[in-house]
Amino acid sequence: MSERRWRPLFLRLGSEMALWYCLPIAFLALYVSLYAAPAAAVLPHLQLVGLCLLALALLRLAADRWLPGIGARLLSTSLAASLAAALLLYYGLTIIGLNSWGRVISWSLITTYAAQALDLAASLGLSATAVLAGAGCAYVGLMVLAFLYLARFDWVPLLARRLSGSVLALATAAGSGTVAIGFYQFSADPWIEQAEPVSLTFFPRQATRTFQSQAIDSAEAVKRDQLEDAARAAYRPNPAAARRNVILIVVDALRPDHMGVNGYARETTPNLSRLAKAGVVRNLGAAHASCSESSCGLLSLASSKYVHQFSSRPFTLQQALVQHGYRIHLILGGDHTNFYGLKESYGKVDSYFDGSSAQGYYMNDDQLVSDRLAGFAASDGTPVMMQFHLMSAHPLGKRHPDALRYQPVTNYARTGIRSGLDGPSASILNFYDNGVVQVDIAIASLLDILGRKGYLREALVVVTADHGEHLGERGTFGHGDSVDEPALRVPLLFLSYGYQPSAPFAGKRTAAQVDIAPTILAELGMPIPATWVGQPLQHPAAAPYSFFQQGAKVGLIDHRQPGGPWKYWINARTSDEHAYDLGDDPAENRNAIDSVTAERKQEWRLRVLPGAAQSFSRL
Repeated sequence: MSERRWRPLFLRLGSEMALWYCLPIAFLALYVSLYAAPAAAVLPHLQLVGLCLLALALLRLAADRWLPGIGARLLSTSLAASLAAALLLYYGLTIIGLNSWGRVISWSLITTYAAQALDLAASLGLSATAVLAGAGCAYVGLMVLAFLYLARFDWVPLLARRLSGSVLALATAAGSGTVAIGFYQFSADPWIEQAEPVSLTFFPRQATRTFQSQAIDSAEAVKRDQLEDAARAAYRPNPAAARRNVILIVVDALRPDHMGVNGYARETTPNLSRLAKAGVVRNLGAAHASCSESSCGLLSLASSKYVHQFSSRPFTLQQALVQHGYRIHLILGGDHTNFYGLKESYGKVDSYFDGSSAQGYYMNDDQLVSDRLAGFAASDGTPVMMQFHLMSAHPLGKRHPDALRYQPVTNYARTGIRSGLDGPSASILNFYDNGVVQVDIAIASLLDILGRKGYLREALVVVTADHGEHLGERGTFGHGDSVDEPALRVPLLFLSYGYQPSAPFAGKRTAAQVDIAPTILAELGMPIPATWVGQPLQHPAAAPYSFFQQGAKVGLIDHRQPGGPWKYWINARTSDEHAYDLGDDPAENRNAIDSVTAERKQEWRLRVLPGAAQSFSRL
């Protein structure tokens, strides 16, 4: 008799638990199978969801006890709908982060972009009214579903009727203690090693030092740090060096083949082209980035290291210039403060500003960079290095009316509009090319302000990018996953103001991102740190190999081959291999791995082994 009395309660409670766990289980299946997360993340995450459900149950019991019938139902409905909305939103944002930059999204990024949600929507071409209305309708829909469900299957009233007040109070106290202890343990010892996603969201700094989807092995980093510290201590500045100002302009996701100055069919860079005709520009056309995402690209540029050689305390270009008496100023579009170690990788500087510090601007609006520079004092003769980061070419960058030259436009960051596409559409090309037009306008604005303030009287200006961008090639859009040429090739231009370079660039050679910092120091007559692996472009001897890595995809460019370099990469997760003769097949249409001799393949495999081993450590 007693068992029959409790059976409806257990059926309702079990059914609701099963319903609640459907969404986390579906997310975890994707997290483990598609994004190579360890299976060890599953149970901790389900335990954390269980704590949230227990907290929800306790609140619903309290509502049933202290509020009248319809009030309790409405509060329970609101609580259940809010938890469901939070789970849906969190899982959606996590998948976006994994797809976009290979990492679980951090809480700081969530709050930063939430504060600028309407500006973000506008950059994606979405109506703010439509976004707010859609979010409101979705929440109301969840409320209706929760209300209908609880009206028929709510187990809380059944439990309240079967327990006395004292027993219910004791159970509530025990449950509250369990929730409090559980969340305290989570905050004190999050499941970082198991890669439990909520732990990575709230405690990203406690994880192994990472740069988006790349990682720095802690044990190896200790050895490399010692070498970097020794190189820093042994470094001696050159008293006779030319202390020209150094202006480094890094454009996020800028492709060299969409720049008019590089021969693109559209004149997307009239200002740079004008400078090139005036003889100010030495244009190398393109260089190979070390990866296809911002964090590792920027660190590779600053430290002259490939991804598998990163350390926690690199000897950077900025630090070498400081030893020569330079002041360092960073003015960066985008959010570098909250984006997985970017700010820390720049090291100590004299002034720092990025989009997260802006008031009254969308963080990815390059106008904030120009306006910040406009507030600088005029040059006092002390040599400076200024590094700028521009977002106009990035799909989340703000487009201004004066750059909307090509119509119609479609922002490919909106995933729904690109399904079924295999190659760039006209509207996507228009959207991206408008971004390049705006980059050219932004660079011209920076150079104009720098000139008026006296920083270009004698200065070296370098224009490059952190990585490239897919615009639909092979059905791929954006960056952060691919090692194809569209994602790895970046522009590289050197502009000389007030001086003539003493040493020209040596012949025709393919530059690597790691070569940029040594080339800058060589241009100034400064010694190159002993631990840097890049080679100055003024030197005739090119390195036989350059390397790249993106997550599990690890490879090299073999520059020794006559007729053009060969590109080789292997997926450390699947062991798939690719080889392309870039001289004969620059678009990588034919995987020629089967035509490569066994000896050459073995040599390539041995060369990429350090990066592949690092990838395996993350799988």
